[in-house]
Amino acid sequence: MTDDNKSYLTTSRRSLLKATVLLALASTSIGTLVIPAPAKAAGKKVIIGAFADGGLTPFKQKIIPLAKEAGFDIDFLEDEYGVTLEKWFADAQNGAGQYDLYLLDDPWVPQFGAANVLEDLGAAGLGVDDKDWIGPLIDMGFWPPRSGPRVAAFKDATPTLICAPFIGDLQTLTYRNDVYTNGAPKTWDEVISKGRDGVASGKIKYPVVFRGVAGNSIVTSWYSIFLSFGGEFFDDKWNPTFNSEAGKAASDFFVGTMKQNAPAGVVEFDSDQEGAAILGGDAGAIIQYSGNALKSDDPAQSKVVGKLDFGVVPKQVKAVSQLGIFIAGVPKSAPNKANAIEFLKWYTSADTQAKVAEAGMIPVKRSAFGVAKPGNRLIPVALQQLDAGALPRPRMPEWAKVEELLGIELNKALQAGSGGGAAMDAAANEVKEYLAQAGYYQ
Repeated sequence: MTDDNKSYLTTSRRSLLKATVLLALASTSIGTLVIPAPAKAAGKKVIIGAFADGGLTPFKQKIIPLAKEAGFDIDFLEDEYGVTLEKWFADAQNGAGQYDLYLLDDPWVPQFGAANVLEDLGAAGLGVDDKDWIGPLIDMGFWPPRSGPRVAAFKDATPTLICAPFIGDLQTLTYRNDVYTNGAPKTWDEVISKGRDGVASGKIKYPVVFRGVAGNSIVTSWYSIFLSFGGEFFDDKWNPTFNSEAGKAASDFFVGTMKQNAPAGVVEFDSDQEGAAILGGDAGAIIQYSGNALKSDDPAQSKVVGKLDFGVVPKQVKAVSQLGIFIAGVPKSAPNKANAIEFLKWYTSADTQAKVAEAGMIPVKRSAFGVAKPGNRLIPVALQQLDAGALPRPRMPEWAKVEELLGIELNKALQAGSGGGAAMDAAANEVKEYLAQAGYYQ
């Protein structure tokens, strides 16, 4: 999810949620007749914790009012991304009961799952077997995962749905339609070659832009290229395989060819800089999440409105992108647990999901992609990408540390402009040593 997200490993905190207490007061008067004031209808209270993200703006503006009409009283409590994991995990572990529902970043699901602090939504009747779910999205809500490697403590456990997909965010391609005049480029070679033609004609300054800062940023930009080259992150025993021949080829392309066709300072680029490059008209193509992609149509943010289109990510051997969705979990300590579960059933129903698509968010049910008037033109492209291929990051509680180790080595190679394959070998050794200490190879 979200190109704007930072590492959660921060110790800063903001104040806890504000408490609102509504008191019903009886009216009294002196006289022969006392007429009580009409009682205010009480909605079904649901306290939602969310991190601040532009992708949630349509939810706040358009879906919460619909929820109110459906009888829900929503407290929507936002905080900075960097403090939410720490705050919510403490709330869940301590049974504090300050939230009814967390809108998690999907890599956090394994951490909450391993701690056994979220409700079993399948047992609560959310419809695990509903064929309308987008398969890769509903799969991300299970702990342990239904496929792929599992951490040792959950090797034989039955997968349980502890989170429900909330917004189907994923990476897609944004490209200049006056440079790639035959539609979205299909391959990375086409991205580079036609992008160079665009530079030669004076339409753009460089073919591509991406994030190069060490850690989450560079790994996010690298990941779709890695997948498109056929890379796989781990084998079924958690041995690193991202340093396979495919992984090394992808990384050499990324730190070599991609860097040579990107801005000079790309090693220090984060989401703000890459966004400015594509929205300012300098870059020809970018892989990004939907929240940033949709800025393409906003004249207040884009200098090239009408010149940016969306497509499936380019392929080397396949066109696979990174999933990063908003996903909802109900803590076992939720004060209004039944309301939260009822809200999720309402929100993920086919009717509401159609409203979600009309509001401009990427839905999580397939039927909703067929609405007559989707709220933005990225929605049909998102379905094309989901069907072409989209994968989450590895489902492991220790992903943040693994990503950090990989991102450091990638950034070193990017600075050098070569050595992507060697960076993969170095990172694989570091990751394996770390996972061994964490007990992954018992």
